[in-house]
Amino acid sequence: MKGRVAVLLAAVLLVGTSWSGRAAGYRANVDPALHDGDVALVQVQRGTAWTVASELVRSGATDVVTLDAIDVVTARVNAGSITAIAGDRSVRAVTNDTAVAASAGPKDRRGHDLDETGNGVEKDSPGAMAIGAPRAWARSTGAGIVVALIDSGIADHPDLAGKVVTRVDFVNDNATLLDPAGHGTHLAGVIAGNGRDLKGVAPDAKLVSLRVLDTSGAGLMSNVLKAFDWLLKNRKTYDVRVANISFGAPEARSYHDDLLSAVAESAWFAGITVVAAAGNDGPGARTLTTPGSDPFVVTVGSFDDQGTVAAVDDRESDFSSRGPSIDLFAKPDVLAPGRRVVSLGAPGSQLELTRPDRTVKNEKHESLVRMTGTSVSAAMVSGVAALVLAAHPSYTPTKVKGAIVASGRAVEGSTTRAVDAANALVAMTDVNVKVVPSRLLVQRLTQLGISLGASGVSWEGVSWESVSWESVSWEGVSWESVIWETVSWE
Repeated sequence: MKGRVAVLLAAVLLVGTSWSGRAAGYRANVDPALHDGDVALVQVQRGTAWTVASELVRSGATDVVTLDAIDVVTARVNAGSITAIAGDRSVRAVTNDTAVAASAGPKDRRGHDLDETGNGVEKDSPGAMAIGAPRAWARSTGAGIVVALIDSGIADHPDLAGKVVTRVDFVNDNATLLDPAGHGTHLAGVIAGNGRDLKGVAPDAKLVSLRVLDTSGAGLMSNVLKAFDWLLKNRKTYDVRVANISFGAPEARSYHDDLLSAVAESAWFAGITVVAAAGNDGPGARTLTTPGSDPFVVTVGSFDDQGTVAAVDDRESDFSSRGPSIDLFAKPDVLAPGRRVVSLGAPGSQLELTRPDRTVKNEKHESLVRMTGTSVSAAMVSGVAALVLAAHPSYTPTKVKGAIVASGRAVEGSTTRAVDAANALVAMTDVNVKVVPSRLLVQRLTQLGISLGASGVSWEGVSWESVSWESVSWEGVSWESVIWETVSWE
């Protein structure tokens, strides 16, 4: 932190004491809920992040972090710094940091923990076997595919030996463990575990750990933005093809006006299949969390396999969030096991220390725990996405989603189908038809003058309301022409 502040102070000295961004009568859109001591997300004009960061430091803000790839500055502000940036024409908007939470640990209608054994006869989920993953392994094991797990970190575990190609911590809370919550390690095992008697859905896939959730499984939007900033810059270096998002915030607005949806779409159009948890606020309608409410991403709800491989007794989990979204899109896109799923534990983590009842006795393993929630369901489908991409390396995110959705089998009493890993390798259907990108994304691309080169259509200066979206094939768009590292959000 000291080094970052020193760099920013040096920048202040270079720009001098005059503040060229000040404009008489101008006032940025400042969240009225923002107060002295809060962490602010400052959205700025392209190329001005460092200048605005310098002004924040000079006016008394602390913990200043510049995310120049997405034109956002985060800072713990005081009254003086709020006033200083509010009148700067380089600042588009200043909002309070938004909380996100891991999509795990739901309770039933009576408030009982859904991981409890109750009368002692409930069985743990068979995990990957419940979605037919072993039948897929003859053709694909996920080899060569890297999945970014944006979560609470990934602990060292024998069943993940050599799998985590890099780790980046955006929480920076001085945690002594790689995964102090235990949530991310469990999901890593579901996706790509490859141990003696527990295998994930894609046992030969690799992982990137982007830590945005703290010890309790909570996080801030600012850290999520940092993770996506890193992902857009480094996706080619590490060949990331899938991103798992097992956290969310309440859906409060259209995806066109939702920052989490916009950043998720940026990864999607950059070639990363984004898999998001639906949320744990069911069974009522309109209970989705964002970015699971975004129409492009693969949104995953939970089904209860009743502890059996047979499909006949599968039921959509009562806690699993349902659509439609605010924009009336049918969600989730698919269901996967999400109740009493056993996977890898992180010794010393909050999950193991506070919930020893979730520890699964197994003499052959160092640490196993059970967990319930659409977090786990999303990890299952991220593993399926890795299987599909290993079998079909040329597939775009839209084709991966088409394969996953087409693979589904009916679940009694549900309008959403359950994923089948083996079928996903051979199935395909049209998805995301007539769906338009987030306006936040489109506006930014237009401002940057980016021409996407779709069948001769000029995307510069287009009146988006007049576009005949039915005539636009997104599969034909050359997204490689977009320099995603320059995308920022409004």
